[in-house]
Amino acid sequence: MPFEKGHNKATGRPKGSYNKATSKVREAYTKLLEDNLEQLKEDFAELDSKDRIRLFLDLSKYVIPQLKQTELKNSEENPIVPVIKFTKSE
Repeated sequence: MPFEKGHNKATGRPKGSYNKATSKVREAYTKLLEDNLEQLKEDFAELDSKDRIRLFLDLSKYVIPQLKQTELKNSEENPIVPVIKFTKSE
């Protein structure tokens, strides 16, 4: 059965709504972390400083939102570095 324009179920999931399966997995993972928090603290303390820092940075990706990369283009109309023009004084 091909897709028909104007079909009443053609809208899909509303924007901003959560996927039910993803929500259940997140809830289960959160509960797992909460139940094992003391063990995680102990394991974290036993790591070498290098490994502790690596783990800390890896876990931070899931807590702190990452900044998006921004591309800057240099042009005469919008220079990245201000251009100072010297004029000859008479």
